Amino acid sequence: MDQIDLSLSLEHVFDIRINFDRRWSTEAIHPGGPRFAYTSVGAGGTVSGPRLQGQLVDHSGADWPMVRTDGVVELNAHYMIRADDGALIYIRNLGYVHGTIDRPGRDPIHPYFRCTPYFRAPDGVHDWLNRTVIIGKGVRRPSVEGSGEPDHSLFRYYAVL
Repeated sequence: MDQIDLSLSLEHVFDIRINFDRRWSTEAIHPGGPRFAYTSVGAGGTVSGPRLQGQLVDHSGADWPMVRTDGVVELNAHYMIRADDGALIYIRNLGYVHGTIDRPGRDPIHPYFRCTPYFRAPDGVHDWLNRTVIIGKGVRRPSVEGSGEPDHSLFRYYAVL
């Protein structure tokens, strides 16, 4: 190619902690087909980082993942962020989770947990979210009996520059 710069770089923009309220799952609709799940967003989720700070709006959404027959989980989450300045920001987070490491007596770890969020932010200081490609990496943290920690996931998000 000509002297065109097609390189990419990443900038850490914020982290999200999502606390979950409830989880449900279904069996496959068709024999050998995918299973579906539902996880509702609970209270106390946080957003922190260099470009966005705030809270998740309690009980503002859910994740409707599909567990495919090959074991890959397709994420499809929708919820609301309330930035520290009061702005409401909608997020739709799509992604994939796969590859498990079994841990006897505990939930498995998923080494590949990646997502691509899309936002609807009001005009102003947060509207960069409406026009920036952002990618994220997540980790699932199930509640452990007696720990006092709720079932939650952690995400780190990067703007693609």
